[in-house]
Amino acid sequence: MRLFSLFVVLGTLAVSCAKAPTTTGGSGGAQGSGGQTSSGGTTTSGGVTSTGGKIGSGGVTSTGGSLAPPATVDCTDTSTYTDNVTGQYAASQISVDNNSSKTYYMQANWWGTPFNLQTERVTGIGFSITNPNNTVATSNPSNPLGFPSILIGTYGTKVTRGSNLPKAVSSLTSVPTIFSTNVDTMGDASYNATYDVWFTASNAVVTGSSPGTGGAYLMIWQFKPTDKQPRGILRANDSVINGVKGGWDVWYDSSSPPCVSYVSVDKIASLEFDLNYFIQDAIQHSYGVTNSQYLSIIFAGFEVWTGGNGLQLKKFCANVK
Repeated sequence: MRLFSLFVVLGTLAVSCAKAPTTTGGSGGAQGSGGQTSSGGTTTSGGVTSTGGKIGSGGVTSTGGSLAPPATVDCTDTSTYTDNVTGQYAASQISVDNNSSKTYYMQANWWGTPFNLQTERVTGIGFSITNPNNTVATSNPSNPLGFPSILIGTYGTKVTRGSNLPKAVSSLTSVPTIFSTNVDTMGDASYNATYDVWFTASNAVVTGSSPGTGGAYLMIWQFKPTDKQPRGILRANDSVINGVKGGWDVWYDSSSPPCVSYVSVDKIASLEFDLNYFIQDAIQHSYGVTNSQYLSIIFAGFEVWTGGNGLQLKKFCANVK
């Protein structure tokens, strides 16, 4: 994550969805798209109206009216696994009770300073954050201190089994997923709950700290913190994503690798949906994701700038088809 200045913004934003800082303490982690809320910016006076959709304040809008979300999400992975994760870059591989050929990884992923012995309690395909005596880094308060998260795919030395990743975007039929948290009981500042989805130019597994040239990031924020905002500029307000409930603000940065962030207008604690709906929306609106890319890694967790005691990812599940 590096600083990025909008040409009309009075404040400074953190360019997120970018590669994590290099460290010697571990393999690093997936860096998300957070930044400090700027004090200004420009918006256009209108946008293109979609069929059945809503007009975005930044120009581009959704593709049309909303389809009802599926009655059930075909993602049934369960686990009784437990562990305590205590290191700055520690990780724990999670077994799946009802599918012995599939695993997930929980990664602590505290790349920022100071690291003050934050710990995570892994319970099933979920975790809670405890003892986060962390304060925002004084050298660059725009950057999160970390992104404790659960992933499927291959990220450095973390290799999950049975993920069906990488998979050509053009071959995706559906990606049912569940992301349940307790953010409805927490505050609204200094953290987010988000997916961080990585696309690569080839089917080679990710070995670095970004998707690389020709790749892209797609993030799905369950709410916008009061003091942070995604990377890039606001391209649409309260957009409708076919097949997904609610309204979504869309932020986009075209710098390499490009990043599109879908931010729920209303704070939501849990999501059950088909990730492919967001992928196809990003393709249709040229938000950096293309059919020629490969879906490589799916992360779900919390970007934390400060605090975070008691944040809980209750359940994560992803089924790539």
